[in-house]
Amino acid sequence: MSNGNPNPNPNPNFRPRSLFGPMLLVGIGVLFLLRNMGVIPNWWWWFSRYWPVLLILWGVCKLVEQIWARQKGYAAPRIGAGSVFLLILLIIVGMGASAARNVNWSELDGDVNFDDDDFSSWFSNRYEFTNSFAQTIEPGKPVKILVSRGDLNVTPSSDDQTHVIVHKSLFGDSESEAKGRDDATNPKFEQRGDIWLLDLTGDKFTHGRFNLDVQVPKNFPISLFTSRGNIQVSDRGSKVDLESVRGSISAENIKGNTTLKVRRGNVTVKHVDGDVTLSGSVLRTDISDVTGLVALNGSYWNTTELARIGKQVSFKSDRTDMQFSKLEGDLNMESGSLHASSLTGPFRLRTSSKNVELENLDGDVQIEDRNAPVELHLKAPLGRVDVDNQRGQIIVEVPSDSGFQVDAESNYGNIQSDFDLNISSDHHNRDVTARGTVGKGGPQIHLHTDRGEIHIRKE
Repeated sequence: MSNGNPNPNPNPNFRPRSLFGPMLLVGIGVLFLLRNMGVIPNWWWWFSRYWPVLLILWGVCKLVEQIWARQKGYAAPRIGAGSVFLLILLIIVGMGASAARNVNWSELDGDVNFDDDDFSSWFSNRYEFTNSFAQTIEPGKPVKILVSRGDLNVTPSSDDQTHVIVHKSLFGDSESEAKGRDDATNPKFEQRGDIWLLDLTGDKFTHGRFNLDVQVPKNFPISLFTSRGNIQVSDRGSKVDLESVRGSISAENIKGNTTLKVRRGNVTVKHVDGDVTLSGSVLRTDISDVTGLVALNGSYWNTTELARIGKQVSFKSDRTDMQFSKLEGDLNMESGSLHASSLTGPFRLRTSSKNVELENLDGDVQIEDRNAPVELHLKAPLGRVDVDNQRGQIIVEVPSDSGFQVDAESNYGNIQSDFDLNISSDHHNRDVTARGTVGKGGPQIHLHTDRGEIHIRKE
């Protein structure tokens, strides 16, 4: 006769291992896979914003493990020292990443000379020198200036010459050593084909910082580059091409096309008679009073502000793809919000997790968003409106005397309208639709949301 065992668990002291560690590894693997595929190139931004999800995941895993262990008669998994250490490390790294997201690293880098190739400069003395010269350049020829470390400030000259003042911060163990480096770093313009080049990027320019104040005849095209420094240009009568790898760029009063490329820096552009093209990784963007096109393509980390743009604006980043014909008012965009007034369509926007509010909107509208509300204030005469929002409400305000057609659908939501529309729902009240013609009819307003409400209001 076999003895029955009333305890279904033959080993009541057995403790199953936690699932959080394997799931964390899977999550990290997926993150790096998506990065390699180009789906989320800026994975650090995603981690700095959404790292608390890992805490939620850890809590859910522990809850599931507790419930499962009780059902099976096992002892619940303990929170070991390794788990506590991992949790504390995750919180510290996550909070540090969130704080670092709003730091202007370009300015900090310029102040303390991070990334210097020669670390001995950290332990050497600094000596200041100034060198200046004037040079005549053939009228109309492009001027190109390259700097390894240093700021560039370019203004118009009052004569037909180019004037350069070089402010040097040189490092050395002694003043005589620094003086020798000063004597070896007195650059001059050299003609390279059709370009006049001032090059401060060779090996002899690596032991210090060279800030340049340059005066160039107003109508000369200029091209400026610095790998660690800021660029400031004003009052130019021809095109400019500006690039800073770790620094900010400011361009003002430019009559000509303006091309900018930035890595980890702020951009300010004002009063440009021509097109503006900006690319790279930009911390803060402020562009206003441009008569031509504005094209922005890259990563935009903090605030993007636009105002009074005369022609088409196109914006493309990892999360947002936007285009419209003209901006008579202003636009302010951050990671989680977009607010604009006096836009002229056709307006197209594809984004996610961004609160959208557009006032005094003129022309056709096409918007795709999710996880955030969309609010439109339309201007007569109306254009075609097409909004598809997932897990977010839609609010559309229309002038009361307008004529238009409505085709709206809300899944697991509701529809409210100030106009006389046919609003109906299925017998489970899961899908609500609104259709009808207002006034004499006209452009179609097509609205769709999933798990959100739709409000169609009179102005």
